[in-house]
Amino acid sequence: MEVKTMATGITRRDMLKLPALAAGGLAVASAMSGCTGGASADSGSAASSGLQTVTPPLSPLSSDQMRITFLGTSCIPRTGQECNSIFVEVGSGDQFIFDCGSGVVAKYGAMGIPFSRMDKIFLTHLHGDHIADLVHIYAFGPAGDRKTALKVWGPSRSNMVNPTTGENPDDGTTAFCNAFQQFMAWHVQAFSFLQTGFGPRGSGNNGYDITATELDWTVTGCPPIYNQNGVVVTYFPAAHDRNGSISYKLTYNNMSMIFTGDTKPNDYVIANGKGVDVLIHEMVVPPETWAAKNSGLQPGQTGWTQVLQVATNIQDNSHTPQKAFGYIMNQTKPRLAVATHFQVNDDTIGPAISDITYWYKGAVAFATDLLVLTVSPGQILQQQAVIDPYAWLAVGKLRAGLFPAEYPTPTYQLDQTILLNHCIQPSVYNP
Repeated sequence: MEVKTMATGITRRDMLKLPALAAGGLAVASAMSGCTGGASADSGSAASSGLQTVTPPLSPLSSDQMRITFLGTSCIPRTGQECNSIFVEVGSGDQFIFDCGSGVVAKYGAMGIPFSRMDKIFLTHLHGDHIADLVHIYAFGPAGDRKTALKVWGPSRSNMVNPTTGENPDDGTTAFCNAFQQFMAWHVQAFSFLQTGFGPRGSGNNGYDITATELDWTVTGCPPIYNQNGVVVTYFPAAHDRNGSISYKLTYNNMSMIFTGDTKPNDYVIANGKGVDVLIHEMVVPPETWAAKNSGLQPGQTGWTQVLQVATNIQDNSHTPQKAFGYIMNQTKPRLAVATHFQVNDDTIGPAISDITYWYKGAVAFATDLLVLTVSPGQILQQQAVIDPYAWLAVGKLRAGLFPAEYPTPTYQLDQTILLNHCIQPSVYNP
């Protein structure tokens, strides 16, 4: 098996001496680990990443290939690393979104992915940095070329009682999707002067319908939840923040990938990840780094102890430290380990490599946005997509046989007296 990158000639000794690698994630291919990283093309760092570049639209896949494109790789919105989302395509033509955090839809569009290919969304949990762009996908998909229901999978309710308030909210995926549709009611009505599906809303065949599949987060047997077109998707519990987070595994044509979402180190990943082709696991910088970056404070300054304690509490509650990431990869030994949710900077990669390689000497990639992995039986090709930052939405497909629009004219929802009578007529500005 080969993990293909563009080698830089940096040795393990040189790499571990570096306080950092290039901004945006320098690709390093060494005899030691094949450590690599994606770089954000729109930040101008793609060339320095050392990866081969590729320009959308990407080439079709053969039947024995799987492609993973990283559209969001951070919990902190950054232009080179928006919030979490990956797009998985397989050679049978099927495609899937795992999480859809803020800022990723523009990158989906620039990658040539239309709304009709964003119709199956698997949510690991319901934190805002994993669901925010669901608003845009749902709201504007039916005005584009997604004229069928948005299909959403996600965890069941937490059944956690707040010890202070006594609250026990229905916080599962089904309740979320129901409330989400109510939240979007004004937008849905506003766009219903267009043809939005093959049937009326509520028929299950309209772009503004949502088909929610709620997954019992307590189930540990990794049950299949999708089995079509040669693809099997399963899930298992994740330990993140509160009850009700899950991780996903996708298998296609004897190839497999895991997307953990956010999680503390846990043995479910080890049990399900052994021998997987691509293991995409969250990883966070140390609490000291997190505290300094987010507060601007340094040890010894007023307030430092407080912000450090907050950062430590967050990591203890929710996330995987760098050395634990290395331990998990050493236990599972994937063909390629991918660290995501990790802020890739000059001063973060070097310490992370030192911690990871304490346990793990295999191939590692530090994901930033627009990293593209093409998985084949014989190799995992890593490339960096270069996108047009001013790209329009991806070209979709015309859909025939649509149900009539719900409103008879484009201006039907505008009050005649207060609004329409005060609109400037085209004859005024187009004499």
